[in-house]
Amino acid sequence: MQWCTRNMTDSQKPLKVAVLVSGSGSNLQVLIDAMNAGSLPIEIIGVISNVKEAYAVTRAQQAGIITAVFSHITEGENAGKRMGIKTFERHASAQLNEWQPDLVVLAGFMRVLSDEFISGSPAPMINLHPSLLPKYKGLDTHQRVLESSDIHHGCSVHIVTAELDAGQVLTQAMLAVDHSESAEALQARVQKLEHQVLPWTILLIARGVLNLDAINEQKAATPYLPQLPLKLWLDS
Repeated sequence: MQWCTRNMTDSQKPLKVAVLVSGSGSNLQVLIDAMNAGSLPIEIIGVISNVKEAYAVTRAQQAGIITAVFSHITEGENAGKRMGIKTFERHASAQLNEWQPDLVVLAGFMRVLSDEFISGSPAPMINLHPSLLPKYKGLDTHQRVLESSDIHHGCSVHIVTAELDAGQVLTQAMLAVDHSESAEALQARVQKLEHQVLPWTILLIARGVLNLDAINEQKAATPYLPQLPLKLWLDS
């Protein structure tokens, strides 16, 4: 898929964003609040969830944002059966192509997507992951950090690829690890970083500072940037 490069003229317009969610939607709420405050030049044109009961859907609806739910669990005569990944992706892909976003953001979306779905997206896709990639791909990152000797932890925003949490890392925010704290306490601190690094990254994309087309095709930053990932020290 060849995405349209966002040039300097485009960067003066709101970035059209679609968000994929599975959970409570705290990061979605941060984006909604920043959009409504005028501090983030985006328009969230739609939210897709794979979980019907996800509170993120309620957050979007309360903000007047269009939602589409393609639940894992079917209803009616086939109640209780899980929707296959290909079925979910077919519905989600059709919805994204109808909306035609400039950017697709995975914010707490808990499903691995296929290469076919990613390459068929009408826009680049980024994901927020709670670790300093390439360390600790997958789940239970906070507990795994506490079981290690790592002195730093944090979160990463990266380009989505078919390989789990393996795409080019764009930005990271990190903090010092306190090995006496619980995984839940560490998660809460990292979540505060997430609420800062995700809108910061999207702002860089919206302003044309981060060129995802160039990064995706050349595996390199634009000439205006230092080597990726860009890092923030936010000791929460």
